[in-house]
Amino acid sequence: MKFQKEISFLNPLNQRTMKHIILFISALAIVFHSNAQSGETQKFSIPLSKPGQKGSLEVGLVNGSVIIAGYSGNEVLIEASPTDKHHYSDCDDCDDDRIAASGMKRISSNPIELEATEENNHIDISSNSFKRGIDLNIKVPQNFDLSISTVNQGDIEVSNVQGDFELNNVNGDIKLSNVSGSVISNTVNGDILVLFENIKNDVPMAFSTLNGDVDVTFPANIKATAKMKSDRGEIFSDFDMEIRKSEMQSKRDGRTFKVEINAWVYGDINGGGPEYLMKNMNGNIYVRKK
Repeated sequence: MKFQKEISFLNPLNQRTMKHIILFISALAIVFHSNAQSGETQKFSIPLSKPGQKGSLEVGLVNGSVIIAGYSGNEVLIEASPTDKHHYSDCDDCDDDRIAASGMKRISSNPIELEATEENNHIDISSNSFKRGIDLNIKVPQNFDLSISTVNQGDIEVSNVQGDFELNNVNGDIKLSNVSGSVISNTVNGDILVLFENIKNDVPMAFSTLNGDVDVTFPANIKATAKMKSDRGEIFSDFDMEIRKSEMQSKRDGRTFKVEINAWVYGDINGGGPEYLMKNMNGNIYVRKK
C-alpha cells in the first residue's frame, strides 16, 4: 500500500500573518477480499496564527462524518480516513462488473482528496468526497466557532467546545455534548441531541429536523421562549413553562379577507427571553432541564 502526501506552503514572504497548508492525500490499494478497506487514517496538525485566541473551523463534506472534540492545545489536530461505504455515480451494471471481475484484484480508483487552509485563526477544510467518503476526527482548542456540513453517510458530533455553532446535515444525526454557546442546527433525516453546559445569553437558537427527534437539555436557569412545533409527534418538557398557543389572525387586504391559524406552541422559561425554535414533522420534541 502506497501513500503520497504533498504539502504546499503558499506566500512564504507572509508566513507570520498567514499559514496556508494544502494536503493532497492519495491512496493506491490492492484488495484481496471484498470486505477489505483501502486507505488508512492520515494524521496532521495545523498551527494557528494567533495561539490562545478564539478560532473558527469550517468543514464541508458530501459523504462522511465529522467528529469534533475540544482539548487544551493550541493547534487543530485532524485525522482523516476513508469511510467503509462507497458511493457510485452510475451503478446500473455494478453487479455484472463484479461478476466479470471475479477472482481478480480490485484497485481503488477513488483516492482521498483533502484540502485544509488556515488564515487568521480561521481553518477551512474541504474534500472531494462525492465518490470516496471521508470521515474526519478533529480536535480543536475549546474556544472555537464551528460551521459544519455533511450530506450523506455520516453524523456530526461535537463535544467539549465553547462557541457559536452552525451545523447542517441531510441524512444523519447531529449530536452535541457538554457544549457552551449558541447553536443553529438542521438535518432532514436524523435526530438532534444537544446537552448544554452553558448558553450564550440573549441569542436566538434553532433546532430542526424533518424525520427525527429534537432532544435538547438546557441549564436550569435559562431565560428563553421556546417556539415549538411537531406535526406528527409530541412535545415534552420538565421546565415549568408558561404555555400559550398561536392565536388566530385575520386581516383584510383590499378585496381579500385572510385567516391564519398555525400550530406553533410557545413556552416561556423563567419569564421568557430569546426565541429557541424547535421543529420537526415525524418525531418528538424534548426540552430538558439539566
